[in-house]
Amino acid sequence: MEPTPPSASPVPPTDPVPPTDPGASAALAAVAAAYWEFGLEESPQSCTYLGLDRGQDRLDERGPIARARQEKALDGLLHRVEAVAPDALASEDRLTRQILVRSISEQTEALRHHGWEWEVDQLFGLQIGLQDVATKHRIRTPADIDDLLARYAAVPKAFEELIGDLRDGLKSGRTAPRLSYERVTAQVRAFVATPAAETAFFVPASRIPADWPSGDAARARAALLAAIDAHVRPGFAAYLHFLETEYAGKARTEPGIWSIPGGPDAYAFAIRRHTTTTLSAERIHQIGLEELEKNEREMLAIAKGEGHTGDLRSFLDAVGRDPRFRLGTREEVLDRYRVICARMDARLPEAFGTLPPTPYEIRPLEEWREKDAPAAYYQPPDLGGARPGIFYANTHNPPSWPTYDMETLCYHEAIPGHHLQISIAQKLEGIPEFRRHAHFTAYIEGWAHYTERLADEMGMYSTPMDRLGMLAGQAWRAARLVVDTGLHAMKWSRNRAIDVLQRIKSGPTDDVANEIDRYIIWPGQALAYKIGQRTITEARERAKRRLGARFNLRAFHDEVLRRGALPLSLFEDLVRGWDGA
Repeated sequence: MEPTPPSASPVPPTDPVPPTDPGASAALAAVAAAYWEFGLEESPQSCTYLGLDRGQDRLDERGPIARARQEKALDGLLHRVEAVAPDALASEDRLTRQILVRSISEQTEALRHHGWEWEVDQLFGLQIGLQDVATKHRIRTPADIDDLLARYAAVPKAFEELIGDLRDGLKSGRTAPRLSYERVTAQVRAFVATPAAETAFFVPASRIPADWPSGDAARARAALLAAIDAHVRPGFAAYLHFLETEYAGKARTEPGIWSIPGGPDAYAFAIRRHTTTTLSAERIHQIGLEELEKNEREMLAIAKGEGHTGDLRSFLDAVGRDPRFRLGTREEVLDRYRVICARMDARLPEAFGTLPPTPYEIRPLEEWREKDAPAAYYQPPDLGGARPGIFYANTHNPPSWPTYDMETLCYHEAIPGHHLQISIAQKLEGIPEFRRHAHFTAYIEGWAHYTERLADEMGMYSTPMDRLGMLAGQAWRAARLVVDTGLHAMKWSRNRAIDVLQRIKSGPTDDVANEIDRYIIWPGQALAYKIGQRTITEARERAKRRLGARFNLRAFHDEVLRRGALPLSLFEDLVRGWDGA
């Protein structure tokens, strides 16, 4: 049985202080609604993930025409929100205005850095996103099949748009890293060689309702197979041809974004966007070194407690070879995750007054995705309740995932990490819809990383070795600060970055290369975890000092979570003013 949250409590509304000017509040609400509408209209694939019945016959558009339209719309939205006087708004509306200005400005600035020109991405590229949206497309009526077939017919155009953008990158000198190029080419080549019935695009056939007439179901399956061969496969084949001919030998050899035109400015923007701070690459690098050293000392203390007399590296090598910490099958991996999460479910009320209002499940990562993917990731629930939150676990090569890493991974990806925070945010009352789904990486990933340590305070690590896994995860996120800035600002080689991660990795090294290649293709994202965790932890310590005996951990957590994801600077200001009530 999949874990479900314990008796969910209602999500409290945010502060309902009335506005000083109802007209200004109404104008702001209109802009917030228009901004949310803009996002849905421009990304019908996001509507699929959210479980909304709109745009289900379309794919997201790429290319210069779509970007020009988006830039014009964003510019208009920014002018509208800036026209609303902040002094005329109550506190919650002023916060909404600040978030709107920041979000719209960042989307506009992102367009100036031309990231689409080198988007050959093994994690979230078009070849992955199209398969993902196909598996998430809801099938309830024959009309849903018709919409999906329209999407399949649009696949060649989507690849044409991507190829056009990459050709622009070849002209400007903004090209993808060679390792990403090699991984993506292998993914696309494998897809083209896969029979239609074995691809992700045929997965919707397995979800045709059982009460459909057999003739309708059979026709739907046949139509899906025909569309895969007529449209989807040719789109992938065209992309493969482009990669193997025009792009061959053109991918950049340097992994860091510093090596492309405008790269240093693009990385400075990525730091600001993902950390929501003004920290420099050099300062973040130093923080990473300091945190890494601290975590390694804590790990060595556990090693000594286990009777080890050597250094940390020799201990990690020894436990990495120890068969006691390895599982043999995919199902064993999933079963262990389920037991861990169920145990935390029962303990959540000790640290949280507001509990997850939506259930979650643990599922294996799809086989077509798992080889190039990290250990796990989380997908939020849809808005209609048809899909719960999902903790996707990578079960590829089961013995490569040590058991002592599994508890901390559950706490990060599911509860009290991503699922608790995101499911609560989705149900918040009294704030605009766009804020319920805001994705400020440093807050979201910082919260999940914070909960790994919180679980330790709750006594949720079963053995010293499970605590070692938690500390290794802490060290891993510290090392990310070092290697991300090293790669993208300090001109490190890929091998040098791998060496840093390998210092605190036990057992097989397959996922180290996957992780480094993730940082290479996604500059700045890896910085969010540790920066966000430190901010939340420091805010908690300040509140404890200020409130003394009045400090309550459950109340603090509810305060942190009650507004949804926020930029760290705004979060710090709000928590600094919390009175403990």
